[in-house]
Amino acid sequence: TNDWIPGEPLGWSGYADKSVLQLAARGCRAFHEFMPTRQTLAEAGRIYRKVAYGPLLDIFLLDMRSYRTAERHGDADAALIFGTTQSAWLKRELRRSQATWKVIA
Repeated sequence: TNDWIPGEPLGWSGYADKSVLQLAARGCRAFHEFMPTRQTLAEAGRIYRKVAYGPLLDIFLLDMRSYRTAERHGDADAALIFGTTQSAWLKRELRRSQATWKVIA
């Protein structure tokens, strides 16, 4: 089997298409077609975003799948879940937020 390493084929016979990149692109498309979220202007297909509910609440919705590093067996300290771009965005937006309540989801 493959750990969904980008560019590598999948070894499991249950997938008709063995391309990880193709399967990931289809999953992202399905997410955007069936979830009631708007596309962001900053980056096409981007999932992470901030939703403000008046002056009291900001909700920061994160993407914990698309930006993570490949599995590093034995080197867990170097692994990232959010990626550097999303992490920098979250820190910047949390500092900018004037809301009384901030929720990270």
